[in-house]
Amino acid sequence: MATTTGNNNINTPSKSAWQSQLISPSQRLSSLLLSCRLADLTITFPNTDRQLKVHRLVLAMSSPVFEAMLYGPLAEEGPEVSLAEDPPEAVEWMLEYMYRGQTHMPDITICVHVYQLASKYQMEPLMALCSEYLRGNLTASNLSEMYDTAVLLDDSALLQRCAQVVSHSPTAVLTSPHLGRLTRSALIHLLIQPLHVASEVTIFQAIRNWGQAQGCGTDEMREAILEFLPQIRFLAMTTDEFVEHVMPSGVLNLHEASSILMNIKKVRDVPLPALCSQMREKRLRFDEELLRKVTLATTHNFPKTKKHTRSSNFVHSNQEQILVMNLRTAGIIQVGRLECKALNPTSGSACVTIKDSQGNIIGTTTTDGHQATFNKPVSLGGDVYSLTVAMEGHWPRGELGDFLATEDEVRLTGRVAYTEGRSGSVTLYFWSFN
Repeated sequence: MATTTGNNNINTPSKSAWQSQLISPSQRLSSLLLSCRLADLTITFPNTDRQLKVHRLVLAMSSPVFEAMLYGPLAEEGPEVSLAEDPPEAVEWMLEYMYRGQTHMPDITICVHVYQLASKYQMEPLMALCSEYLRGNLTASNLSEMYDTAVLLDDSALLQRCAQVVSHSPTAVLTSPHLGRLTRSALIHLLIQPLHVASEVTIFQAIRNWGQAQGCGTDEMREAILEFLPQIRFLAMTTDEFVEHVMPSGVLNLHEASSILMNIKKVRDVPLPALCSQMREKRLRFDEELLRKVTLATTHNFPKTKKHTRSSNFVHSNQEQILVMNLRTAGIIQVGRLECKALNPTSGSACVTIKDSQGNIIGTTTTDGHQATFNKPVSLGGDVYSLTVAMEGHWPRGELGDFLATEDEVRLTGRVAYTEGRSGSVTLYFWSFN
């Protein structure tokens, strides 16, 4: 029998081997990323010395594009691959997703870049993850950051959410300092949305601001924004608005400006320039489908006391009851109607009134049920308001409780009447186009 010399334990794993410390496949993959063990590919980025040690198999398992790049007929055979167009921070996060199942996005900017990479490398589950994150964190102030991506990738769910934000907060979107980041195609897509602004000047100024963000001076401005001008309803402007904001800008030549001005004044037989929209209708519309609602509910649950065993008092129509007081709102809202179960007159109807801080009536209506609809929107903003009710019937016996109510960017505070033993609430149906 031949004698074997050397290490008889060559096939016996060492107790200190890194594999012995890792129980699950996910732990092993994570260790490979952190330690660079067994790495067979280096990702480089031009104009930077940053390098990432990775494993061809992991990349190919995660993306059909990487599989073709690394194992296909035209595969990269060298030890390095350069990702010239990919942001390094986004690539690093994508690797965390591939190796460790990372799903927590650090911020919107990284998510936008990762979303674009996920589309480029055909990683559909990651695309869905990014889309969901962006939809959940979309606001009027950051919409410009992700609108390009929504248009570029034709993400219908994200575009629908963008349209909702634009519908609710058109002024905030159009006056955002980040609007200039939009590409031309994204800006056109935005301008064809229903923009419920009070003045067409807001849209004209937004387009000019976009041009300035592209580095255009007065001489280059017209050419830069010419394709957007037909989206502006110049004829919906007042004479003063057009003379004050449009004519001094130099965007229109004298003939065009004169023709549009005469058409605003409805002078007959004056042809419009080709770049001018023929629409005169104001954009601001108080449509039912644009109504939003917010419930004003007390922040505490107040228990019944032995002192007040009855849940209500009988009141007469000449006795005005406070429904809401010290109502404040951040921004301007237009109230269309309100709903409250306490509105239940025994006979006749209830008169609901909204007053400003001086006691002036700014809106009033009558109802014989739980809902009260105003004949025209009641504008609230920049003051302190109260809502009162005058009716004959049983009124909840209680006091006033503090409330804080939010609905997207809308925030309301104040005090609302409550019944002892349960929280009171009033639901406002409103429009907001801030």
